[in-house]
Amino acid sequence: MLCIKPELRGIGGSGSGGGAAVDAAASAQEVKALELKLNATTEEKKLYEKAVSHSSQLLNGMLFPTSKNDTKEARHDVFTILTKSDGWYSNATSLPNEDTPNDEHPSILRSCALELSIDYCTRITTRETNTYLEVLSAIPESDPFPSLEEIESHLLDEVKKQEPYCGIIETCMVSNFEELEECRPEVCPFVNDAACTYLESCLDPTVQDEYGRALGLIKEGEKIMDKDFSGVATGGTDGDDKASDAKSKAGVGGWGVPV
Repeated sequence: MLCIKPELRGIGGSGSGGGAAVDAAASAQEVKALELKLNATTEEKKLYEKAVSHSSQLLNGMLFPTSKNDTKEARHDVFTILTKSDGWYSNATSLPNEDTPNDEHPSILRSCALELSIDYCTRITTRETNTYLEVLSAIPESDPFPSLEEIESHLLDEVKKQEPYCGIIETCMVSNFEELEECRPEVCPFVNDAACTYLESCLDPTVQDEYGRALGLIKEGEKIMDKDFSGVATGGTDGDDKASDAKSKAGVGGWGVPV
């Protein structure tokens, strides 16, 4: 609690003394109001942190289930769609043909698949880092400590053991997924089946609309599935311009990471 200095708590009286008392009372009210506002902001911050933590825990629970389910249902694989339609390439900025459904727009699926893949691989890396930190902290002072290069190599190896695709995704990003064929697998490359389920959210209509707005494909209030993409040229200069424009609009708040 904030305290008011004794000299500001003027005792009522006549003349200038009375004025000082009024000023002190006003100052006390202002300080009290600021204190209440600060307390309210602190409580809001705590609630926000709890919400973020709760959301992260729910997502981790889906990505890293405690029990394994060996039965796999047929899924609408984002990697299959992108690879078969050459949607990984940066000049694929429109539907491949008029029979392609709107929810297979390459710009949307490519951006979403990249972002969620990075998110998942980052979580894998974070888990392995935390585990290794516990090992490092238990090393006696009398024993040799691994170098930074050794630590980095160990972590990379552990990540690759769990998810080989996470070991090459950075290289794939640098080459825009266009140079190495292994960057464009025909099916979801993740060992953890929950990660592939996570990627399926790229086909969710709400998620599609968010990416569509971030990439400038639709306006506020419009829906991807209602958009008429007929007559839009594939590739070429116009396609490259749209891809460039999309990059400037994408990557905000977790939506529309450009490839």
